[in-house]
Amino acid sequence: MSREENYGGFSKFFNWAFAIGKDIIEKSVCGKEKGKDYVKRLIFDIRAEESPGRFLNKLSQRLGEYKTNTNIQAPVNLLPEIFQFKDKWSGDSFYYLKSAILAGLLNALSSEVR
Repeated sequence: MSREENYGGFSKFFNWAFAIGKDIIEKSVCGKEKGKDYVKRLIFDIRAEESPGRFLNKLSQRLGEYKTNTNIQAPVNLLPEIFQFKDKWSGDSFYYLKSAILAGLLNALSSEVR
């Protein structure tokens, strides 16, 4: 069994969240400093959610706001697999998903190119 299979493919969610975080910081019309603030706000908002439904709702709401707000215009997208398999997100699998997404966003926040 590969390492990827062993962790249930959660690296895909980490990689997606990392890319989203980097795009919010580096490609939004609001600039890098505001972009960092928006990634922090996203992290604070979703980490507080303890149920899969509320977590996914808050994640999609916040990313939708970042995409459509004319002052932000972040080039973000939602990963369809997160929502297609929503029945899968219960118990430990939900916490693995949440951890992968939060870790990806945190790494994006701390990996600024100088």
